[in-house]
Amino acid sequence: MPELKNERAIAEQFLKEMLKADDTGNYELFVKHYEEKDLVDFSPERFEHDIKHMQARNGRNVGYEYFGALQGYRDDDHDGCFRFVWKGIYEKREALIIIGIHRKNDTWYINESAVR
Repeated sequence: MPELKNERAIAEQFLKEMLKADDTGNYELFVKHYEEKDLVDFSPERFEHDIKHMQARNGRNVGYEYFGALQGYRDDDHDGCFRFVWKGIYEKREALIIIGIHRKNDTWYINESAVR
């Protein structure tokens, strides 16, 4: 599979912004690249709650290492998605960080983000 350099760069930029949003509690920065329909039931209060529990379990993020990508999977309403995986290095433990992206009308969006 090709390296997906352009798509990976986009996903990594989104990852950096989301990690900054996690550290600063900035909801608007965290959701900046989501489509509105993908934010149903994800309020600023839920974001705050999720970040509080994630930081209690993991500590703050101190770095990440790229693992790989999956091209062309389908995520409900989104065709042609790309899923990128990093090893997240946190103060208390390591975790998988997953960012899924898709392109719509020449704009890139996040359709998945998870720390596991």
